[in-house]
Amino acid sequence: MAYWLIKTVPEVFSWDMLAEKGKTRWDGVRNYQARNYLREMKPGDLTFIYHQGDEAGIVGVAKVVSEAYDDPTTDEGNWSVIDIEPVIKLTRPVSLDEIRYTPVLNVLQLINQPRLSVMPVTEPQWELAMRIGKTNLE
Repeated sequence: MAYWLIKTVPEVFSWDMLAEKGKTRWDGVRNYQARNYLREMKPGDLTFIYHQGDEAGIVGVAKVVSEAYDDPTTDEGNWSVIDIEPVIKLTRPVSLDEIRYTPVLNVLQLINQPRLSVMPVTEPQWELAMRIGKTNLE
């Protein structure tokens, strides 16, 4: 299993919208590096849902439930999507400042490549963010 982080603008699609909708297609990615990461995702992988904006931070966990497939929302380019479903909302969000100033988390691509919308997360980064978010999957 691999770990990921995907970013969203909560006014467009928030964690609460994902939780209400259930399984959804994660589309609209228009960056080649992010697209390539989508293509690496496998069913069963876990991803953080990260809200951008005024209260930026990791707010929830979702599970990848499909292999990447062609993005049906566009005829332009060679873009991919995945399907995800909600797993759990973090007990408390992990803020961007906490990520930025916490060793281990501060090397996430989120800090060095802030425009990237999909990125890998290491197991130690995952476990630390889950502890900070006071959330346990078991």
